[in-house]
Amino acid sequence: MELERVRKAKARIHAQQGTSEEERRRQLDALRVRLSGHECRVEELGLSFVHNPSSAKIFGFTEHRLREDRDDVTLDNLDEYLDAVQRFCLGTGVEVQWAAFQQGIEQVLPMEMLRGFSADELEAMICGEQAPEWTREEVLQFTEPKLGYTKESPGFLRFVNVMMSLDAAERKSFVAFVTGCANLPPGGLANLHPRLTVVRKILDPGRDSDSAYPSVNTCVHYLKLPEYTSEATLKKRLMEACLEKGFHLN
Repeated sequence: MELERVRKAKARIHAQQGTSEEERRRQLDALRVRLSGHECRVEELGLSFVHNPSSAKIFGFTEHRLREDRDDVTLDNLDEYLDAVQRFCLGTGVEVQWAAFQQGIEQVLPMEMLRGFSADELEAMICGEQAPEWTREEVLQFTEPKLGYTKESPGFLRFVNVMMSLDAAERKSFVAFVTGCANLPPGGLANLHPRLTVVRKILDPGRDSDSAYPSVNTCVHYLKLPEYTSEATLKKRLMEACLEKGFHLN
């Protein structure tokens, strides 16, 4: 968050030892907010101590005063403004929603039983792995090649090599492409059910496989992969398909 960056920069200036008040003020006056390639002072943002929800229909109000007055936000009161926004958006402003969430969880599992888990552990259990990772052995063990592919097929092994070459963002895109969700369940591919299945995609007679794109049935984690002639082409077509938005029959 850009305003948080400015707050931290302001704190560092105030923490400087042996700096004159004049120099400190000069450094504070030079602080700028960077937005979309432009810079401006905090005061030029036109913010006030009022929170406007993204949807009045959903939240039931059009604005909420973060304090009694509607003073403009300045560099001097930026800390108070950010604290008030966080307190409202993550605390008092969502008390009703949190109570409903807690009530729902209690119907399945008493909240008291969750105290033994850390926040990171709870996030992993509820949301899955936020940064999907896998080893070559996991891909080979927990991916099922079928209908034209076996674990020894050159086309399938090229797929395994490409899986190992993906960076973090590409892994998330791939998981979203084949499952409909960018996160894997806790435990990764081993706990993905149904298992990831890779089959050879049947193309129209005479069509070049390198010009075709893979497709998926996300409900059953079923990847239809043409037999490309190289890993480079496989990765290129796979990533292009992963970035394609929309639903298409295949």
